[in-house]
Amino acid sequence: MVAAASLFLSGCQKREAVSLPVVSLPPGTSYSIVQPPPPPVSPADKKGSSYIGVLSGITATPDGLVVIGYQGTLLRFKAKSRTWSRPVLPVRADFYGIARTPSGDLWVAGDQGVLIRSRDEGRTWHAVQTGIGRLFLNALSFPSERVGYAVGEKGVILKTTDGGDHWSRISSPTGKNLYAVVFWSEDRGLVAGWHKRLFRTDDGGKRFSAIDLPMQKVTRQKPSFNALWSAPGQILLAGDHGLLFSSSDEGKTFSPLQTGSLHDLYGVCRTGQGTVAVAGEQGTLLLLSGGPPGEMKTASPLGSFRGSDFLGISCGSAHVRLVGSKDVVLLPSSSVK
Repeated sequence: MVAAASLFLSGCQKREAVSLPVVSLPPGTSYSIVQPPPPPVSPADKKGSSYIGVLSGITATPDGLVVIGYQGTLLRFKAKSRTWSRPVLPVRADFYGIARTPSGDLWVAGDQGVLIRSRDEGRTWHAVQTGIGRLFLNALSFPSERVGYAVGEKGVILKTTDGGDHWSRISSPTGKNLYAVVFWSEDRGLVAGWHKRLFRTDDGGKRFSAIDLPMQKVTRQKPSFNALWSAPGQILLAGDHGLLFSSSDEGKTFSPLQTGSLHDLYGVCRTGQGTVAVAGEQGTLLLLSGGPPGEMKTASPLGSFRGSDFLGISCGSAHVRLVGSKDVVLLPSSSVK
């Protein structure tokens, strides 16, 4: 995901005083765009302050949302008042992944080996040392309050066994970038990333076995896997060129889900009602529901919307929320009235 999202950086690094881009959805959609305000202009910054441009992750809290993005962006959104706030952060980095522990602690992973934690729904944050130097971390998974995993650049895999106070690097099955991780127990899980790399472990990362998924060749470049999601009974895997797979046997085998899209997919989850939601480039939002994997109906609620590349997604009991480029936060219309 970092590789894909970095395409936007060239347009976001200039720190000029600019307005948020005008982004609008097609008429009749059941979603609304909520754009956070630009960061305040510092008196010492003579060039002003630009909008962030790329939002990369989102998660729900009891009173709203926490959203992360590039250039040290971490925002809290209060649903009742529809207001945004910027907590004070211990570090400034591009943030790529956000995850929640079973007890509700929030974790954010980012560039330069950054890991930060909040124990109060994102109001305050503290940095945790990782010892991996300048390597980026892209995704996290916490199967229990005690055990967690983080993955990222050059195949780095970190593990904690004390709730995140200390992290250690474990042996990786690859030296290529890993973009996704999911563990459904303390020992069993999957990591995925660059050019079809997908690995499974049953012993907490002591050994990994490669999983080769046959797929149709679309371009000369092998597709990457960008997102993993799991719940009891199902694991979802999303990647480039519209690739989407489902597993019902804890990742031992996968079946393809037909999306009808060739766009790169960066986020996947399933609502409490059983609808599979996938998000990706050029405004891709697909909802798959009704029937077994091979016969699920696909809906595209945003139609021809191309205003943002969606990099982060969060599913609730029925709702789907997304974030992406151009500071776009996409919420169901009923939740922002």
